[in-house]
Amino acid sequence: MDKIYSNAEIAEFLQNVATAYEIKKKNIFRVLSYQNAAETVVSYPKSLQEIWKKDPCGLDNIPNIGPNILEKLDYLFKHNKYHPHIIKAFKNIHPTVFTFTKINGIGAKIAHKLTKKLKFSNNPEKALSELIEYANNGKIRNIPRFGQKSEQLILINTLNFLGLQRRMSLKEAQNISKNVIDYLHLKFPKTEFIPLGSLRRLSTTVGDIDLAAKGTNSEEILNHFINYPEKIQIINKGTKKASILIVNNIRVDLMVQPCKNFASLIQHSTGSKNHNINLRKYALSLGYSVSEYGIKDLKTGKIHTFEDEEKLYNFLKLCYIEPQKRLGENEIEIAQKCYNKVIRN
Repeated sequence: MDKIYSNAEIAEFLQNVATAYEIKKKNIFRVLSYQNAAETVVSYPKSLQEIWKKDPCGLDNIPNIGPNILEKLDYLFKHNKYHPHIIKAFKNIHPTVFTFTKINGIGAKIAHKLTKKLKFSNNPEKALSELIEYANNGKIRNIPRFGQKSEQLILINTLNFLGLQRRMSLKEAQNISKNVIDYLHLKFPKTEFIPLGSLRRLSTTVGDIDLAAKGTNSEEILNHFINYPEKIQIINKGTKKASILIVNNIRVDLMVQPCKNFASLIQHSTGSKNHNINLRKYALSLGYSVSEYGIKDLKTGKIHTFEDEEKLYNFLKLCYIEPQKRLGENEIEIAQKCYNKVIRN
């Protein structure tokens, strides 16, 4: 009997290929192509395998499924096994690497290094228990380029991954966000702070708390942020971003960006992933590349920056799309029609 692959399983397969290619140091665009395909597939409303059964060429119409990926999916569905090229890509990579990369803060290279330096079971549950045991016994800090801080983060994030971390209700996330912002406003009353991600999209549940600050005094703002009274650990701190862990093992990230780039930052970091993918594709059709730093004209190389999101969307000939509507569905088409109607009137 042929195996039936859910979209979630297909997305995991594509993400695992991206992980393997990153470890094998393949072309970055190949890695990104598989990552983008995985992001699209995981939330695609129709079964990819059912589409393929009716017409294999039907997968061509799905965003980010190019000929190379289509070939690998076609082989998977036909033969119920990986394409020889994929088998080669997975060679010499411990299977538990693909479990570890699901843990926050553990990327492909870190996971691969852990499995090269320490012994792990092929069973995912046992491997996770072993990872926790190694961290508790101080075995990870001795690996070159890790250290005690990295070891503690791996331990906390692995425990969270196993279920100690819960997704907050929207109301709880809003309260936490407000408390952090109120603390920051005490010292920086004129600075604008905005929640990002699923919190800004008003999703039913929220994982981490992501915030953005509009300003040029990033060092001063971040130094104050990492001293938040409910902080239990500083995860990291750079020149433009810092992350802390607060009570109840909740992660809070703060990014600081100057006025000219602020709209691009919050647009990019609000998501959803599918909305951003669709927006990038739409922008490319106009000759632009969208990133968290601005909109680049692909012909001239000029980067256009924006102080507010409405101007950003208007530049792309779209009406402003409210954060809660950025679901990766048909909101871009609706915004395009809206903009054309406004221009005609």
